[in-house]
Amino acid sequence: MPSAKADRPEPTFIQNARREQLIECAVDVIAEAGVEKASFVRIAERAGISRGVISYHFGSREELLDGVVRLVYALGEAEVGPLVRAAGSSREALLQFISGSVAFYGAYPRHMKALSAIVAAVPVRGERAEHGAEMLEVHALLEEGQRSGEFRRFDTRIMVMTIRAALDAAVWRVGAGDDAEVLADELRRTFDAATRSDDR
Repeated sequence: MPSAKADRPEPTFIQNARREQLIECAVDVIAEAGVEKASFVRIAERAGISRGVISYHFGSREELLDGVVRLVYALGEAEVGPLVRAAGSSREALLQFISGSVAFYGAYPRHMKALSAIVAAVPVRGERAEHGAEMLEVHALLEEGQRSGEFRRFDTRIMVMTIRAALDAAVWRVGAGDDAEVLADELRRTFDAATRSDDR
């Protein structure tokens, strides 16, 4: 039996624009007050609208939080993806992913604070399709670098987890006021040394 959501008509340009506005307002409220205090009422006040407008566009608070997560991942892909794809080697692609990610954290502090708050309150990042796709891309990048001889032999799964843990730490450090460029340079050096083939 088709779901009610499947029966909904495609949203119009104006409706999509309103949804994006509300998601940005949710980012602001979550970044300032945390997930628990990010109610429809509070977000509506920030947007200067009635609570019913949010309910019209988002069937639940969870749907709105999901919209925030999707937005942050989409922004990250738009900022970092082209850098990685333009790289001329697996090594440079890895270093662009790392430094581009940290630069993104510095450029979008509110969004990263909101995302971190949501993940902490609803720890399901490992189940997110966006997160899984990102980690699979890094894993494939490491394997390609090993095949080409740019990277040494190592457990690619462990290395992916280590890179992700380092970037998670960078999110916190940037949010605490550390210089994103300095952190990016340090992480580039660290993972270049950790992955580089002894022959290079």
